[in-house]
Amino acid sequence: MSKGEDNLVRTSITVPEQLLQKVNELIASGYFASRSEIFRQALREYLQRIEWTERVGDEEYFGALTYVFQHERAEPELVKVQHEFTDVIISTTHIHVSPEKCLEVLLLQGPGKRIAELAKRIRGVRGVEQAKLTVVSSEGE
Repeated sequence: MSKGEDNLVRTSITVPEQLLQKVNELIASGYFASRSEIFRQALREYLQRIEWTERVGDEEYFGALTYVFQHERAEPELVKVQHEFTDVIISTTHIHVSPEKCLEVLLLQGPGKRIAELAKRIRGVRGVEQAKLTVVSSEGE
């Protein structure tokens, strides 16, 4: 248990049945000890990624933002956001996952603050179901 996690609080969450089934399969395979542990670990990792977007400065980064979205619901707003960030978007790839869903990958280069702002805006678009930002420092740190 991490420092500061000695006072556990019970809460409940609502998840789709298929997601819970996958969680249960991971537990049954021995990958995690319990539902609580898988959710704690997932939350830690997710919050670390989000916190990076809040503390990053003007250092130069390369990155990839990958996201899945509902085509009809999100595309007009996504196009608008992409046009606001042409200074850091160096390439895009668009894949049709199904008639309703698409996957896009944006390759990025520029100040970390600007990349973080783009990721935050994309995540906030209604109809974006998943978004993951991966960054590396151009300094190789």
